Amino acid sequence: MILYKYMSFGAARKVIDTVSLGFSCLEDLNDPFECTAFGFKDSDESISAKTATNACRNRFSRKYGVLSMTRQPLNALMWSHYGDSHQGVVLGFDCDSAGLSDPQSNVIPSQYGEMIYSATKPHNDLPVIDVHELMNIGGSLRFDSNAFNLMKRAFLYKSLEWAYEEEVRVVKNIENIPFGYHSGGGRYCEWNKVTVSGRPLYCFDVPKNSLKEIYLGRHLYRNATKGGSVTDEELKGVLQSWGRKDIKMMQCEPDVHSWSLVAKPSINKS
Repeated sequence: MILYKYMSFGAARKVIDTVSLGFSCLEDLNDPFECTAFGFKDSDESISAKTATNACRNRFSRKYGVLSMTRQPLNALMWSHYGDSHQGVVLGFDCDSAGLSDPQSNVIPSQYGEMIYSATKPHNDLPVIDVHELMNIGGSLRFDSNAFNLMKRAFLYKSLEWAYEEEVRVVKNIENIPFGYHSGGGRYCEWNKVTVSGRPLYCFDVPKNSLKEIYLGRHLYRNATKGGSVTDEELKGVLQSWGRKDIKMMQCEPDVHSWSLVAKPSINKS
């Protein structure tokens, strides 16, 4: 299965140069309702549904890293929202080759990470988690059928408004990386923690052969001609270097007969 990541041209350069994928903490994603769809039962116990939801959200957020990808590289809204207004790049990765489908090394592997979009949240049907279970959320949790319902509600529920993204997530345990959320950085095993806009990004190394496809945005050249982030010559050189790789490379453009994007082989592909 190939999944796609929309990004700016600058981010794509870093991803291709380092061959790594960035995992984020839940609290740094752009939906304020992340990790609030548990549907705990209201009760008279010491831990209320609201308290349990907030506590679980806090526990989940910094113990796990989330990689958000999608099934579709030609979604015009996704290009607008995440592909730098069609000036960016979409990269396609083979999940098996990248190790994203392995249930032993992923808390939620790619084949189980399809988002569930609903008009309403789950309601009052999950028993409130007790203190002991709550404190154990974290490092020891791995993908299995018993844990999946809780993990699914923590990571895979979003409002129906987000359905256009066709998102698929991969979730990894980041608890053992020896850097704090606000402190430290650098390499640790297959991870490299960097800071982007004041937020940590946990970059996970993947094999070079896992990158299979590159899609160039319709307005990519505006980066050079208008945005000024790169020069014309620098942009040309980067695209030609990508074209020499054993990777499918496509150029996006609007279809004349519909509201869809189409992709044609890039002139930079050698």
